[in-house]
Amino acid sequence: MIPAPSRRTFVPLLAVCLATLVGCATTTPSRFYTLTPVKGADASAAVIPVEEGALIAVGPVRLPEYLDRPQIATRSEGNEIRLHETERWAGSLQEDVSRVLVENLSSLLAGKRVAAVRWSSVMQTMAPFRNRLAVEILRFEGTVGGTVVLKARYALLGPDGKKVVSAGESTVREPAGGADYDALTAAMSRALAVFSKEVAAAVPGR
Repeated sequence: MIPAPSRRTFVPLLAVCLATLVGCATTTPSRFYTLTPVKGADASAAVIPVEEGALIAVGPVRLPEYLDRPQIATRSEGNEIRLHETERWAGSLQEDVSRVLVENLSSLLAGKRVAAVRWSSVMQTMAPFRNRLAVEILRFEGTVGGTVVLKARYALLGPDGKKVVSAGESTVREPAGGADYDALTAAMSRALAVFSKEVAAAVPGR
């Protein structure tokens, strides 16, 4: 027969259980972030009517697998990638990068009378776009309180999606300017804006 637990055994056990419950109740809540376009970019796409202006279709935009996940990734001074469970993207980072690129390019190309839109396979036969922009993000992370690094390749393709009109590779470094994730994600938005300007410069006017 197994003896019942004594009071001396029960009290410490109860304390451990209560401490565990308190720890669970005080778990740090997750915070969610998103990238932002350059100021005023979201309203520029409507400036150029489709029938009068040229279209550039942005996509596909590819990210490495270690980046396209809910947790925000940071890199140590070496090669270690750290994923932060409580600091997360509000949605898909790949979708966020695509959205911001379209909004940035819509603003930057308005002077060339070129409108940027999201590319999809359906557009190949439906939309009268002149060029398609394919983007491959090779690296896009930084350190809190340190520097964000964006390394990306792009290829500007003809309407058939095969002929390369221009191509390039860019590495952008942007100081975070603060020791929190708000500053880190803001620096990522600025780095994407710099990359957008480099791409826009490679797109010929009408």
